[in-house]
Amino acid sequence: DFERVRHNVRLKNMNRMLTEVSMTDALTGLRNRAGYDALAVPCLQKCQKEGKLGAMIFADINRMKQINDKYGHLQGDYALCTVAEAIKRTMPTGWIAVRFGGDEFIMVGECTTAEEAEQLKQQLSVNLDKLKKEKELCFPLSASFGAVVINPGENYSLEEYLRKADKAMYIMKQKAHEEY
Repeated sequence: DFERVRHNVRLKNMNRMLTEVSMTDALTGLRNRAGYDALAVPCLQKCQKEGKLGAMIFADINRMKQINDKYGHLQGDYALCTVAEAIKRTMPTGWIAVRFGGDEFIMVGECTTAEEAEQLKQQLSVNLDKLKKEKELCFPLSASFGAVVINPGENYSLEEYLRKADKAMYIMKQKAHEEY
């Protein structure tokens, strides 16, 4: 009987580890698309249910194709990891950060004011700039960020909030592409 209990505990731990691995992006260590569905969506739904403000920040690396084409895919991976590190340094406890696909990232969590989401967006840029200097990158790296506050009384779907955050990010991206 003792062996059966040990075996079941081991199986339970292995299943927990498999679940964790299946929701984690191997390159960046952030959550992946499955992690978004399993953790980020319920996080925002919980905010709405409890009548709390939530926020979604959408990030996209500027000129990622040029980094890959000019400096190679290894440097492109390094760019992704650098942005992921800036995200990890910035996100408050309880927030969920996701590599949504390619060079796109989403961060979600509870916030106390609409300004908090904007401050996080600015802090992401500051932390990314610090990391670029620390790492002495051989390529130019920047990202565009879009934030949207999720008010508990609104009846938008999370997909609509995602589109709004993406649209806000795209406006910043257009400005960044005009600058160079």
